[in-house]
Amino acid sequence: MEDISLSVSLRDRAGSGAAGRIRREGKIPAVIYGTSGSRNLSVERSAFVKVWRKAGHSSIVTIDDGAGFSTMSLIQSVQRNALTDEFMHIDFMELTKGHAITAQIPVHVTGTAVGVSSEGGVLDIQLHEVEVRCLPMNLPHQIDVDVSALKLGDVIHVKDLPAVDGVEYLGDAEAPVVAITHGAAEEPETTGEAETEVEIIKEKKTEESAS
Repeated sequence: MEDISLSVSLRDRAGSGAAGRIRREGKIPAVIYGTSGSRNLSVERSAFVKVWRKAGHSSIVTIDDGAGFSTMSLIQSVQRNALTDEFMHIDFMELTKGHAITAQIPVHVTGTAVGVSSEGGVLDIQLHEVEVRCLPMNLPHQIDVDVSALKLGDVIHVKDLPAVDGVEYLGDAEAPVVAITHGAAEEPETTGEAETEVEIIKEKKTEESAS
């Protein structure tokens, strides 16, 4: 598992005024929640963007203020500006060694299914994330699912996902994750001759009603 670290600063003040000042300084206001309570943080925007691209919601991030506060965490949620897409606020969840956590882990599909390449099927990814429980150090960044052998009509369920040491899949074991399905049926084209025939029938019915 890749070590991902992020430098942060502890801040005393909370509230919209303090948050606005932090953003004007090119930083992002943040909070970390854990068994010991919550702490207000600020994070350099450029540093967080790099970490977000690597970690997302599914990798452990070690946050460190350089003055004695250091802990493992997950990026629990982010708030973004609807117009600019800039990060406005971050919530971190503190992790404790030896304590299991639950997390949503992305499904990463690999390979080209036989049912797609040779049988005209369509790859249908029905679950893009699966929920797992594990110790922090066993947390996978993603679940790799090889679909190469799948034929038309085949389905991979949660119970069929590859085993990962120390990781338990949660939720409905029968829930479909990936399937090879038939493509959407094409509607038959209506010919000009058929349309003319329909119009003639309508005209006859109109004449009969008039008489």
